Amino acid sequence: MPDKYDRSAIQSLKPTIWVGKCGVTEEVIHEARSQLETRGVIKIKWLKNAEMDPGALAAGTGGVVIDIRGRTMVIAKRRG
Repeated sequence: MPDKYDRSAIQSLKPTIWVGKCGVTEEVIHEARSQLETRGVIKIKWLKNAEMDPGALAAGTGGVVIDIRGRTMVIAKRRG
C-alpha cells in the first residue's frame, strides 16, 4: 500500500459497492467511476461466487488498487 494513504482511514471506510453473482458489469464500472470521482477513495466487496478481476475493475474506473483483503478491495482516484 502506498504511503500516501492513511491505513486507519481506509479500514474505517464502509463498502459502497457490492458486486453480485453477475460479476463486474458495465453498470458496476459506471457506478464505481462515478463514486470515485465524488469520493476519491471507494471500498468494494464481492460475493464468493462472483467473477471478479480487481485489476480490470480498477482499470475500468481509471483508479488504482490500494488494498485487497479477502473479497474486499479499495480503489483510489489516480493523482496527477
